[in-house]
Amino acid sequence: MSTATKEQVRDRFIAVTVRDPTGHRSVVLEGLRASASVPEIRSRAIASLHLPEEVDWSLRHDRSGRLLREDERLREFADKESPHAELTLQPDAGLG
Repeated sequence: MSTATKEQVRDRFIAVTVRDPTGHRSVVLEGLRASASVPEIRSRAIASLHLPEEVDWSLRHDRSGRLLREDERLREFADKESPHAELTLQPDAGLG
């Protein structure tokens, strides 16, 4: 496999469904690169869901239930079988 092909696989496009804290509203962010960072995903979701920007928001990975670190990339937690990930925004509790 050529280097260019490896790069294309590693940086494929992924759709991400992000829910608000209540779970009543959601947005599908399409066309995100696998290299997208957690802050980039969070920023797009907050704007799309019209949530207050002055709140410190965290992203929780729905499948594992864990909070995502700021330095994580989409490729690290997206489903390997299908180009999709499901996340939930939640206010940062400031515990760590």
